[in-house]
Amino acid sequence: MNLKQLITPKNEDGSVDHRYIPIAHSIVDLAGERVEAQLRKLYATTNNLERESASAGLQLVIALFSIPMDERFERSKFKKHIREQLQEIGFKPSKVSKLMGAGEFYARNHDRAFPNDGWEECFSELERIERQNRFLDEYFKNVSKLYELSRMNDMAIDRVRTEFLYDNKVYTQSELEELRRSNPKEERNGKARKRSSENVEKKRLTHQAEAHESLAVMEDADEATVIRQKESAQGFIGKFFQLIKSGEIEHYLSGYTPAAQAHLIDEIKMGITLLEEFVRKNKTIEVSSAN
Repeated sequence: MNLKQLITPKNEDGSVDHRYIPIAHSIVDLAGERVEAQLRKLYATTNNLERESASAGLQLVIALFSIPMDERFERSKFKKHIREQLQEIGFKPSKVSKLMGAGEFYARNHDRAFPNDGWEECFSELERIERQNRFLDEYFKNVSKLYELSRMNDMAIDRVRTEFLYDNKVYTQSELEELRRSNPKEERNGKARKRSSENVEKKRLTHQAEAHESLAVMEDADEATVIRQKESAQGFIGKFFQLIKSGEIEHYLSGYTPAAQAHLIDEIKMGITLLEEFVRKNKTIEVSSAN
């Protein structure tokens, strides 16, 4: 730590304002070497303690988001108060932001099967939970890395998770920052983003409706039950056809390593066999042409 540089006022971009350097030097010189040495010791000690205590701070935040409570009133109240108290304890504001973001991301995803990515039929729900936890626990070791994951969109997170699970690749901090910059998490506020999201969803639903107008389940069942089955089936089948016809599947595969791509293609081949077997066994279900 350079005390003279530390106390010199900074420009908006964070650089030292050279106009104040002579005054800063005079202040430090007047305070004396003993004062500078003591403050340097404090700076080093607090930084080391913050680094050593980061895991404890992270676990406190994880506990905050793991306990069931009212989201709007109780959790929001605790979030604000714990954020303030972490700073009071000694964490820097920037570190507290990382702890809050990383802790919430870990708690919201741990012990939960990762979202449907089209290949989940190869693993049971328990297996997907175990794989998700293994991925999260690896990045739990570094608060900054876990924080970067919390700021990415689902596609980027899936890429990091897949490369860890299949290639044992652990991203560096700089790699995660670069991936996050190109794949930022979609914020839920903002009218423009909201309208864009609604338009995408509307187009997706329209595509499914046009491609699959006929789906009949020939069973003697309650009408409401049949309707729910019809909507669920259309959703899954629509997603499958959309991936293939739009070329999205090639786009997704291109984001993975060659080894991961080969594994996913093998799973697709396995899925074809399972699909053919399903069609043979379920003659009562007819799906119209996607053309």
